[in-house]
Amino acid sequence: MTKRIRALIAAAIAGAALAPTSAAAQFYKDKTLTLLINYGAGGNADTEARVYQKYLSKYIPGNPAIIIQNAPGAGGINAINLLGLGIGGARPDGYTMSYFTISATDIIVENPALKVPVVDFQIVAGARGWNVAYGRKDIPPGINKPSDLVKAKSIFAGGYSRSSSHDTRLRLSLEVLGLPYKMVTGFPATADINKAMIQGEVNFSGSSLPGYQTQVIPQIINPGIGIPFWQFPVVGPNGKPVGNAGLTKAGIPIFDEVYRDAFGKDPSGPKYDALLMMNDIGTKLQRGMMFPKGAPREALDTMRKAILQLAQDPDFQADFQRVTAEKADLVGAEELEPLFKRVRKIDPVIKKTLQDSIDQE
Repeated sequence: MTKRIRALIAAAIAGAALAPTSAAAQFYKDKTLTLLINYGAGGNADTEARVYQKYLSKYIPGNPAIIIQNAPGAGGINAINLLGLGIGGARPDGYTMSYFTISATDIIVENPALKVPVVDFQIVAGARGWNVAYGRKDIPPGINKPSDLVKAKSIFAGGYSRSSSHDTRLRLSLEVLGLPYKMVTGFPATADINKAMIQGEVNFSGSSLPGYQTQVIPQIINPGIGIPFWQFPVVGPNGKPVGNAGLTKAGIPIFDEVYRDAFGKDPSGPKYDALLMMNDIGTKLQRGMMFPKGAPREALDTMRKAILQLAQDPDFQADFQRVTAEKADLVGAEELEPLFKRVRKIDPVIKKTLQDSIDQE
Protein backbone atom coordinates (compact mmCIF):
# COMPACT_ATOMS: atom_id res chain seq x y z
CA MET A 1 0.00 0.00 0.00
CA THR A 2 1.53 3.35 -1.03
CA LYS A 3 2.03 6.34 1.27
CA ARG A 4 -0.49 8.20 -0.88
CA ILE A 5 -3.18 5.58 -0.29
CA ARG A 6 -2.44 5.49 3.44
CA ALA A 7 -2.81 9.27 3.56
CA LEU A 8 -6.13 9.09 1.68
CA ILE A 9 -7.42 6.43 4.05
CA ALA A 10 -6.37 8.43 7.12
CA ALA A 11 -8.04 11.56 5.75
CA ALA A 12 -11.24 9.67 4.93
CA ILE A 13 -11.39 8.14 8.39
CA ALA A 14 -10.74 11.48 10.06
CA GLY A 15 -13.38 13.15 7.91
CA ALA A 16 -15.90 10.45 8.71
CA ALA A 17 -15.26 10.92 12.43
CA LEU A 18 -15.70 14.71 12.32
CA ALA A 19 -18.49 15.13 9.80
CA PRO A 20 -22.16 14.84 10.76
CA THR A 21 -23.45 11.40 9.84
CA SER A 22 -27.17 11.86 10.39
CA ALA A 23 -27.95 12.54 6.72
CA ALA A 24 -25.95 9.54 5.54
CA ALA A 25 -27.45 7.39 8.29
CA GLN A 26 -30.94 8.33 7.14
CA PHE A 27 -29.98 7.67 3.50
CA TYR A 28 -29.07 4.03 4.16
CA LYS A 29 -31.13 3.33 7.29
CA ASP A 30 -33.50 0.40 6.78
CA LYS A 31 -32.29 0.13 3.17
CA THR A 32 -30.58 -2.63 1.20
CA LEU A 33 -27.37 -2.16 -0.76
CA THR A 34 -26.98 -4.54 -3.70
CA LEU A 35 -23.52 -5.55 -4.88
CA LEU A 36 -23.96 -6.36 -8.57
CA ILE A 37 -21.47 -8.97 -9.86
CA ASN A 38 -20.89 -9.38 -13.59
CA TYR A 39 -19.89 -13.06 -13.38
CA GLY A 40 -21.58 -16.13 -11.94
CA ALA A 41 -21.73 -17.51 -8.41
CA GLY A 42 -18.55 -19.27 -7.34
CA GLY A 43 -16.24 -17.26 -9.60
CA ASN A 44 -13.36 -15.09 -8.41
CA ALA A 45 -15.33 -11.82 -8.28
CA ASP A 46 -18.31 -13.45 -6.58
CA THR A 47 -16.10 -15.10 -3.94
CA GLU A 48 -14.38 -11.80 -3.17
CA ALA A 49 -17.64 -9.81 -3.06
CA ARG A 50 -19.06 -12.12 -0.41
CA VAL A 51 -16.23 -11.10 1.95
CA TYR A 52 -17.16 -7.44 1.36
CA GLN A 53 -20.78 -8.37 2.05
CA LYS A 54 -19.80 -9.68 5.47
CA TYR A 55 -17.87 -6.60 6.68
CA LEU A 56 -18.85 -3.50 4.69
CA SER A 57 -22.15 -2.58 6.36
CA LYS A 58 -20.57 -1.58 9.67
CA TYR A 59 -18.70 1.25 7.91
CA ILE A 60 -21.82 2.63 6.23
CA PRO A 61 -23.88 5.00 8.43
CA GLY A 62 -27.31 3.44 8.78
CA ASN A 63 -25.86 -0.09 8.49
CA PRO A 64 -27.85 -1.24 5.45
CA ALA A 65 -28.36 -4.91 4.65
CA ILE A 66 -26.07 -6.00 1.80
CA ILE A 67 -27.04 -8.60 -0.78
CA ILE A 68 -25.25 -10.10 -3.78
CA GLN A 69 -26.81 -10.14 -7.24
CA ASN A 70 -25.05 -12.12 -9.96
CA ALA A 71 -25.74 -11.11 -13.55
CA PRO A 72 -23.32 -13.10 -15.73
CA GLY A 73 -23.28 -13.06 -19.51
CA ALA A 74 -21.44 -11.67 -22.54
CA GLY A 75 -18.06 -11.80 -20.84
CA GLY A 76 -19.19 -9.53 -18.01
CA ILE A 77 -20.89 -6.96 -20.24
CA ASN A 78 -24.45 -7.94 -19.36
CA ALA A 79 -24.27 -6.59 -15.80
CA ILE A 80 -22.47 -3.44 -16.92
CA ASN A 81 -25.35 -2.66 -19.26
CA LEU A 82 -27.94 -3.45 -16.58
CA LEU A 83 -26.34 -1.01 -14.16
CA GLY A 84 -25.66 1.70 -16.72
CA LEU A 85 -29.14 1.56 -18.24
CA GLY A 86 -30.99 1.14 -14.93
CA ILE A 87 -32.53 -2.20 -15.89
CA GLY A 88 -33.85 -4.80 -13.47
CA GLY A 89 -33.86 -2.58 -10.42
CA ALA A 90 -30.26 -1.37 -10.89
CA ARG A 91 -31.28 2.29 -10.79
CA PRO A 92 -28.91 5.23 -10.17
CA ASP A 93 -30.31 5.71 -6.67
CA GLY A 94 -27.23 4.79 -4.60
CA TYR A 95 -28.59 1.39 -3.59
CA THR A 96 -26.87 -0.69 -6.30
CA MET A 97 -23.07 -0.68 -6.54
CA SER A 98 -20.95 -2.73 -8.89
CA TYR A 99 -18.27 -5.19 -7.97
CA PHE A 100 -17.25 -5.76 -11.57
CA THR A 101 -14.39 -7.58 -13.17
CA ILE A 102 -13.18 -4.89 -15.55
CA SER A 103 -12.18 -5.77 -19.10
CA ALA A 104 -9.69 -3.12 -20.17
CA THR A 105 -9.98 -4.44 -23.73
CA ASP A 106 -13.72 -3.76 -23.96
CA ILE A 107 -13.23 -0.25 -22.60
CA ILE A 108 -10.29 0.64 -24.86
CA VAL A 109 -11.85 -0.60 -28.11
CA GLU A 110 -15.30 0.74 -27.11
CA ASN A 111 -16.93 -2.64 -27.63
CA PRO A 112 -20.33 -1.97 -29.27
CA ALA A 113 -21.88 -4.54 -26.92
CA LEU A 114 -21.32 -1.98 -24.15
CA LYS A 115 -24.41 0.21 -24.25
CA VAL A 116 -22.93 2.68 -21.76
CA PRO A 117 -19.34 3.99 -21.52
CA VAL A 118 -17.72 2.50 -18.43
CA VAL A 119 -15.62 5.65 -18.05
CA ASP A 120 -18.88 7.56 -17.39
CA PHE A 121 -19.60 5.51 -14.26
CA GLN A 122 -18.90 7.14 -10.89
CA ILE A 123 -15.86 5.55 -9.28
CA VAL A 124 -16.13 4.48 -5.65
CA ALA A 125 -12.95 2.40 -5.44
CA GLY A 126 -11.06 -0.33 -7.21
CA ALA A 127 -8.96 -3.37 -6.45
CA ARG A 128 -5.69 -4.26 -8.11
CA GLY A 129 -5.13 -7.80 -9.31
CA TRP A 130 -2.35 -9.69 -11.07
CA ASN A 131 -2.63 -12.47 -13.65
CA VAL A 132 -0.59 -15.59 -14.29
CA ALA A 133 -0.35 -17.71 -17.46
CA TYR A 134 -0.09 -21.46 -16.89
CA GLY A 135 -0.40 -24.67 -18.84
CA ARG A 136 0.20 -28.38 -19.12
CA LYS A 137 3.73 -29.78 -19.05
CA ASP A 138 2.96 -32.13 -21.93
CA ILE A 139 2.33 -29.40 -24.51
CA PRO A 140 4.18 -30.94 -27.49
CA PRO A 141 7.14 -31.46 -27.56
CA GLY A 142 7.21 -31.11 -23.74
CA ILE A 143 7.83 -28.34 -21.20
CA ASN A 144 10.63 -28.22 -18.62
CA LYS A 145 10.87 -24.46 -18.18
CA PRO A 146 8.68 -21.50 -19.27
CA SER A 147 10.71 -20.55 -22.35
CA ASP A 148 10.27 -24.10 -23.73
CA LEU A 149 6.78 -22.95 -24.72
CA VAL A 150 8.26 -21.27 -27.82
CA LYS A 151 8.85 -24.77 -29.23
CA ALA A 152 5.17 -25.71 -28.88
CA LYS A 153 3.49 -27.25 -31.90
CA SER A 154 -0.15 -27.05 -30.79
CA ILE A 155 -1.60 -24.78 -28.13
CA PHE A 156 -5.27 -24.84 -27.14
CA ALA A 157 -5.96 -21.86 -24.90
CA GLY A 158 -8.99 -21.83 -22.60
CA GLY A 159 -10.85 -18.53 -22.32
CA TYR A 160 -14.09 -16.76 -21.43
CA SER A 161 -14.97 -14.50 -24.36
CA ARG A 162 -13.05 -13.03 -27.28
CA SER A 163 -13.27 -9.43 -26.07
CA SER A 164 -12.40 -10.15 -22.43
CA SER A 165 -9.05 -8.99 -21.07
CA HIS A 166 -8.39 -12.61 -20.08
CA ASP A 167 -8.62 -13.90 -23.65
CA THR A 168 -6.88 -10.87 -25.13
CA ARG A 169 -3.89 -11.34 -22.82
CA LEU A 170 -3.56 -14.95 -23.91
CA ARG A 171 -3.90 -14.23 -27.64
CA LEU A 172 -1.46 -11.33 -27.72
CA SER A 173 1.18 -13.04 -25.60
CA LEU A 174 1.11 -16.15 -27.80
CA GLU A 175 1.26 -14.02 -30.95
CA VAL A 176 4.19 -11.98 -29.63
CA LEU A 177 5.96 -15.31 -29.06
CA GLY A 178 5.03 -16.35 -32.61
CA LEU A 179 3.18 -19.49 -31.54
CA PRO A 180 0.41 -21.44 -33.31
CA TYR A 181 -2.69 -21.60 -31.15
CA LYS A 182 -6.44 -22.01 -31.09
CA MET A 183 -8.68 -20.24 -28.58
CA VAL A 184 -11.27 -22.47 -26.92
CA THR A 185 -13.52 -19.83 -25.43
CA GLY A 186 -16.86 -19.65 -23.62
CA PHE A 187 -15.87 -21.20 -20.27
CA PRO A 188 -17.88 -19.69 -17.39
CA ALA A 189 -15.19 -19.82 -14.67
CA THR A 190 -11.63 -20.84 -13.75
CA ALA A 191 -12.81 -24.17 -12.35
CA ASP A 192 -14.31 -25.08 -15.74
CA ILE A 193 -11.08 -24.25 -17.56
CA ASN A 194 -9.08 -26.31 -15.07
CA LYS A 195 -11.42 -29.26 -15.51
CA ALA A 196 -10.91 -29.05 -19.28
CA MET A 197 -7.14 -28.79 -18.76
CA ILE A 198 -7.07 -31.85 -16.52
CA GLN A 199 -9.03 -33.74 -19.19
CA GLY A 200 -6.62 -32.55 -21.92
CA GLU A 201 -9.20 -30.47 -23.79
CA VAL A 202 -7.10 -27.30 -23.37
CA ASN A 203 -3.44 -27.00 -22.43
CA PHE A 204 -2.89 -23.28 -21.75
CA SER A 205 -4.76 -20.53 -19.91
CA GLY A 206 -4.45 -17.77 -17.34
CA SER A 207 -5.97 -16.69 -14.06
CA SER A 208 -6.11 -13.80 -11.66
CA LEU A 209 -4.37 -14.42 -8.33
CA PRO A 210 -7.36 -15.56 -6.23
CA GLY A 211 -8.19 -18.26 -8.78
CA TYR A 212 -4.53 -19.09 -9.28
CA GLN A 213 -3.79 -19.49 -5.58
CA THR A 214 -6.95 -21.34 -4.58
CA GLN A 215 -7.69 -23.41 -7.71
CA VAL A 216 -4.83 -23.55 -10.22
CA ILE A 217 -2.10 -24.41 -7.70
CA PRO A 218 -3.98 -27.29 -6.01
CA GLN A 219 -5.61 -28.60 -9.20
CA ILE A 220 -2.90 -28.10 -11.85
CA ILE A 221 0.49 -27.14 -10.38
CA ASN A 222 0.80 -29.27 -7.22
CA PRO A 223 -0.37 -32.52 -8.93
CA GLY A 224 2.37 -32.01 -11.55
CA ILE A 225 -0.03 -31.55 -14.46
CA GLY A 226 1.24 -28.10 -15.35
CA ILE A 227 3.52 -25.18 -14.52
CA PRO A 228 3.18 -21.40 -14.34
CA PHE A 229 4.70 -19.78 -17.43
CA TRP A 230 4.75 -16.10 -16.55
CA GLN A 231 3.07 -13.24 -14.78
CA PHE A 232 1.76 -10.37 -16.89
CA PRO A 233 3.65 -7.15 -16.03
CA VAL A 234 2.50 -3.57 -15.58
CA VAL A 235 4.24 -0.29 -16.32
CA GLY A 236 6.38 0.64 -13.33
CA PRO A 237 7.25 4.12 -12.03
CA ASN A 238 10.30 4.22 -14.32
CA GLY A 239 8.21 3.32 -17.38
CA LYS A 240 9.65 -0.22 -17.52
CA PRO A 241 7.67 -3.48 -17.18
CA VAL A 242 7.53 -4.73 -13.60
CA GLY A 243 5.87 -7.67 -11.90
CA ASN A 244 4.35 -8.63 -8.59
CA ALA A 245 7.07 -9.03 -5.93
CA GLY A 246 5.33 -12.03 -4.34
CA LEU A 247 5.05 -13.87 -7.66
CA THR A 248 8.66 -13.06 -8.50
CA LYS A 249 9.73 -14.45 -5.11
CA ALA A 250 7.75 -17.61 -5.93
CA GLY A 251 9.85 -18.01 -9.08
CA ILE A 252 7.31 -16.86 -11.65
CA PRO A 253 9.03 -14.57 -14.20
CA ILE A 254 7.37 -11.70 -16.02
CA PHE A 255 6.48 -12.25 -19.68
CA ASP A 256 9.41 -10.12 -20.85
CA GLU A 257 11.91 -12.37 -19.04
CA VAL A 258 10.52 -15.47 -20.70
CA TYR A 259 10.77 -13.76 -24.08
CA ARG A 260 14.38 -12.74 -23.42
CA ASP A 261 15.28 -16.26 -22.31
CA ALA A 262 13.82 -17.64 -25.53
CA PHE A 263 15.03 -15.05 -28.05
CA GLY A 264 17.86 -13.15 -26.38
CA LYS A 265 16.19 -9.74 -26.76
CA ASP A 266 13.32 -7.68 -25.38
CA PRO A 267 9.83 -8.04 -26.87
CA SER A 268 8.64 -5.15 -29.03
CA GLY A 269 6.13 -4.16 -31.68
CA PRO A 270 2.47 -3.07 -31.73
CA LYS A 271 1.13 -6.33 -30.28
CA TYR A 272 3.53 -6.20 -27.34
CA ASP A 273 2.73 -2.52 -26.75
CA ALA A 274 -0.99 -3.33 -26.79
CA LEU A 275 -0.47 -6.26 -24.41
CA LEU A 276 1.46 -4.14 -21.91
CA MET A 277 -0.96 -1.21 -22.06
CA MET A 278 -4.07 -3.35 -21.77
CA ASN A 279 -2.63 -5.35 -18.89
CA ASP A 280 -1.38 -2.24 -17.10
CA ILE A 281 -4.90 -0.80 -17.02
CA GLY A 282 -6.57 -4.15 -16.31
CA THR A 283 -4.24 -4.97 -13.41
CA LYS A 284 -4.52 -1.60 -11.73
CA LEU A 285 -8.32 -1.78 -12.04
CA GLN A 286 -9.12 -5.47 -11.99
CA ARG A 287 -12.29 -4.98 -9.94
CA GLY A 288 -14.36 -1.82 -10.15
CA MET A 289 -16.73 -0.59 -7.44
CA MET A 290 -18.87 2.00 -9.15
CA PHE A 291 -22.25 3.71 -9.22
CA PRO A 292 -24.00 4.52 -12.49
CA LYS A 293 -24.03 8.06 -13.76
CA GLY A 294 -26.53 10.18 -11.84
CA ALA A 295 -26.25 8.40 -8.47
CA PRO A 296 -26.63 10.74 -5.46
CA ARG A 297 -23.46 12.48 -4.36
CA GLU A 298 -24.31 11.54 -0.79
CA ALA A 299 -24.14 7.85 -1.67
CA LEU A 300 -20.88 8.27 -3.57
CA ASP A 301 -19.12 10.13 -0.75
CA THR A 302 -20.42 7.72 1.88
CA MET A 303 -19.29 4.61 0.01
CA ARG A 304 -15.88 6.06 -0.83
CA LYS A 305 -15.24 6.60 2.89
CA ALA A 306 -16.64 3.20 3.80
CA ILE A 307 -14.42 1.29 1.35
CA LEU A 308 -11.28 3.10 2.51
CA GLN A 309 -12.16 2.34 6.12
CA LEU A 310 -12.84 -1.28 5.22
CA ALA A 311 -9.34 -1.52 3.74
CA GLN A 312 -7.95 -0.92 7.24
CA ASP A 313 -10.09 -3.58 8.91
CA PRO A 314 -7.76 -6.43 10.00
CA ASP A 315 -10.63 -8.91 10.27
CA PHE A 316 -11.76 -8.14 6.72
CA GLN A 317 -8.22 -8.47 5.37
CA ALA A 318 -7.62 -11.71 7.27
CA ASP A 319 -10.89 -13.20 5.99
CA PHE A 320 -10.22 -12.01 2.45
CA GLN A 321 -6.77 -13.60 2.55
CA ARG A 322 -8.22 -16.82 3.96
CA VAL A 323 -10.70 -17.05 1.09
CA THR A 324 -8.51 -15.82 -1.78
CA ALA A 325 -4.95 -16.38 -0.49
CA GLU A 326 -4.29 -12.66 -1.12
CA LYS A 327 -5.01 -9.46 0.79
CA ALA A 328 -7.40 -6.97 -0.81
CA ASP A 329 -5.30 -4.29 -2.53
CA LEU A 330 -7.83 -1.44 -2.57
CA VAL A 331 -7.36 1.79 -4.50
CA GLY A 332 -9.25 5.03 -3.83
CA ALA A 333 -11.14 7.08 -6.41
CA GLU A 334 -8.46 9.79 -6.56
CA GLU A 335 -5.98 7.17 -7.69
CA LEU A 336 -8.30 5.77 -10.37
CA GLU A 337 -9.74 8.87 -11.99
CA PRO A 338 -6.43 9.62 -13.82
CA LEU A 339 -6.52 6.05 -15.15
CA PHE A 340 -9.94 6.72 -16.69
CA LYS A 341 -8.57 9.88 -18.29
CA ARG A 342 -5.72 7.83 -19.73
CA VAL A 343 -8.18 5.36 -21.26
CA ARG A 344 -9.87 8.21 -23.10
CA LYS A 345 -6.55 9.05 -24.83
CA ILE A 346 -5.30 5.62 -25.91
CA ASP A 347 -2.92 5.54 -28.89
CA PRO A 348 -5.00 4.70 -32.01
CA VAL A 349 -2.42 2.07 -33.03
CA ILE A 350 -2.92 0.22 -29.73
CA LYS A 351 -6.67 0.53 -30.06
CA LYS A 352 -6.59 -0.90 -33.60
CA THR A 353 -4.26 -3.73 -32.56
CA LEU A 354 -6.64 -4.77 -29.80
CA GLN A 355 -9.65 -4.54 -32.10
CA ASP A 356 -7.89 -6.64 -34.75
CA SER A 357 -7.09 -9.23 -32.09
CA ILE A 358 -10.78 -9.47 -31.16
CA ASP A 359 -11.95 -9.57 -34.77
CA GLN A 360 -9.55 -12.21 -36.09
CA GLU A 361 -10.85 -15.71 -36.74
